[in-house]
Amino acid sequence: MLRISEYVLWIALPVLQSAIGYRMWTRQVYRDYPLFFAYTIEQLLRFLALFYCYHWSSRGAYSQAYFGLNAVEAVLQLGVISELFFHTFRPYAGIVHLASALLRWAAVILLLIALLLAALASSSDSDLVLAAFFAMERSLQIVQGGLLFLLFVLTSALGLRWRQPSFGIALGFGIFTSVNLAAYSLRVQFGMTGHEILSLVSSAGYNCAVLVWLVSLYAREPILRKLSPHIPTWDVESWNQALLNLLRR
Repeated sequence: MLRISEYVLWIALPVLQSAIGYRMWTRQVYRDYPLFFAYTIEQLLRFLALFYCYHWSSRGAYSQAYFGLNAVEAVLQLGVISELFFHTFRPYAGIVHLASALLRWAAVILLLIALLLAALASSSDSDLVLAAFFAMERSLQIVQGGLLFLLFVLTSALGLRWRQPSFGIALGFGIFTSVNLAAYSLRVQFGMTGHEILSLVSSAGYNCAVLVWLVSLYAREPILRKLSPHIPTWDVESWNQALLNLLRR
């Protein structure tokens, strides 16, 4: 039953992501979010490659394809998060400089924390390669989750309004990053015990994220405004100008 559920979730992904790619292409949203569009295309190619290797190739070929595509996926995911930072703070040149500096420092600190946790982690997995892989994946989720948390905190603290579809993209990434972090942490701790259940939970979390992205791309702007947090704490324009004056000195 678990195998069938996971297979259904796996097959549903290319359908949903094709709808996302189609919407971005027809509405020319890919021009504003080229990295997220590249990530969507990569996910479609990833499905085709893994589906072929799983059914018509060897287990070794599937493992190599899986590990290689995961590396490409990790780079694109971090690129999309950087893209979200740029779009959120782009109207405010002064805040962009501050946000960029915070992004770089946060990435370095989170990476060091993730590497430390990976080095100290003990795994029950008998396969050392898999143990190292899942420890690395958990480290990546820590970095991604921390950067997304920073983005949401800064946006809320500055009282900025999310623009379509940045909020949906960030929310989707936040959902599957949180689910994956929990799943990979349990996988590192308990090894193969419950592997199928954790894999199903991880797949379900990603499918939920894809649905959020789909809704954010197809939803009308008024709906997103109701969902988007907007806390007018102070005059952002004045604060942005003060930062610009400080940077010009």
